[in-house]
Formats: sequence, C-alpha cells, structure tokens
Amino acid sequence: MTPKTSTSARSLDDFITASAALTGFDAFDLHATGMAGLYHDTALEQVGRPAVARLLGALAAAGGDPDGVTDETARDVARAIAHLWYLGVWPQLAASVHTALGRERANTAFTVSPEAYAEGLVWRTFDGHPAGAKPPGFGTWADPPPGAPAVPRAGERGTRLPGPRGAGS
Repeated sequence: MTPKTSTSARSLDDFITASAALTGFDAFDLHATGMAGLYHDTALEQVGRPAVARLLGALAAAGGDPDGVTDETARDVARAIAHLWYLGVWPQLAASVHTALGRERANTAFTVSPEAYAEGLVWRTFDGHPAGAKPPGFGTWADPPPGAPAVPRAGERGTRLPGPRGAGS
C-alpha cells in the first residue's frame, strides 16, 4: 500500500466534509465506520476525479447545502455517495449522467465490500444492527429500542391487548 501524500489526504478530507453534508453524520462518525478511504476510492474509480471535484465545487458554491446543488451531474454523484454511505452499495447512476461522464465502467450497482453492509449508516439511524454481522447482545431483543414507546406486556394488570378482542369487550 502506498503512503498518502498531502494531496490525497486533502482530497479525502474534502470528500469527508462533503459526505458529512450529504449524510447528516459528522466527520468523526464517518471515519468511525472505517470505510472513508474505500468509499473515497470507489467514488473516484466510478465517476472520476473531475466529477467528484465538480460535486465538491457545487456543494461549496451552495454553502454546503446539498439542496442548493443544481447541476444534474453533481446531484447524481451526490446521491450515489450518500447511497454508498448508508447502504454500502454504489448505485447505478442516471443514464444521462453516466453518458455525460463518458466513463468506460459499467453503470451497475454493486456492494463495495463485505464490511460495507455492516458499517452502513442505515443501521445507526434507528439504533439497529445488521443481521448476521453485529449482534446486539444476549437478551437485548426483549427491550424496546431507544426512544420507542413502552408496550404493555401480556399478563400485566390493567392492560388490554390491542385489537378487537382486547378493545373493551
């Protein structure tokens, strides 16, 4: 593996800053996934350095607000990068964008790595756990997730079961 140069480190930092704006997660959380370098490299391989730079420029011009990016190519690259962070899958680009980029790579969706599934931001959005990859711990299934309303347990006094039979007959 080749060591990072200051240019590539700066490029990764810019990618992380843009990714934070696109995902709503801060740079610390994005780095904590362990996927930052791989996702950066994937974006560069799939759309090319000029398209990523175009997105970074459009995002900077919009004051860091993804909704302010109006360039179709930059918006689709932004969508792909957000999709990548949340699901660990590089999505298919819009046909018009793929054509405009003139890339020789196939325009197909693919999972970036086996770890990408387990590290997807989607799991963090609802305090979930990727099935088969990061078990939550013994017995944690018995408690509601953080922030969920309390659910009465069967057999508790004064509670009625939901549905037509428990609705006060």
